[in-house]
Amino acid sequence: MIAIAAVAAGVLASLGVIQFALSGSDSAAQPNITATTTTTNGFETPDAALETTEPSADVKVTTGSFKQQRGMITIEVTRVEAANGRVKLFVTATNASQARMTLPVDGIAVLDDLKRTYAASSSKWDGLVTQGGKTSGTVVLDEKVGAGVNSLTLTFSSISGQFAPTGASVSVPGIPLPK
Repeated sequence: MIAIAAVAAGVLASLGVIQFALSGSDSAAQPNITATTTTTNGFETPDAALETTEPSADVKVTTGSFKQQRGMITIEVTRVEAANGRVKLFVTATNASQARMTLPVDGIAVLDDLKRTYAASSSKWDGLVTQGGKTSGTVVLDEKVGAGVNSLTLTFSSISGQFAPTGASVSVPGIPLPK
């Protein structure tokens, strides 16, 4: 009987540690802002999605680790490219659960710091994240970002799966635009 009580106490303690780890109060929910900005000329455009008709267009790049964890899913933006108002985000989703999750392209939205919303239907994003796995892709904004915008918030909504976060969405705030 004492052994059963000890096992029950151990299970309850483990559940408390798991709940604390998933509560979002850990450092994984905070952005690691080690951003750098570089500028290249239009002849060295890193990706065709940002190419413009102007050969002298500058592609500006910011790198860092901007991430948010909700439940068992973590979304991280590691690179931002901008050229003539066109913006592309390099994103990785990590699934720490034992069941697959789906983050559909039509559930992606981006909000700028001036409260304008952008769709991202032309993104190169495979929405399936297998159990214990990760997927990477690019989120390309359908519209040009307006002047005066300094940062973006990337949101994945409509997340589905057995261990999808409460509210079925994750937002990554404070993603700086390269200047």
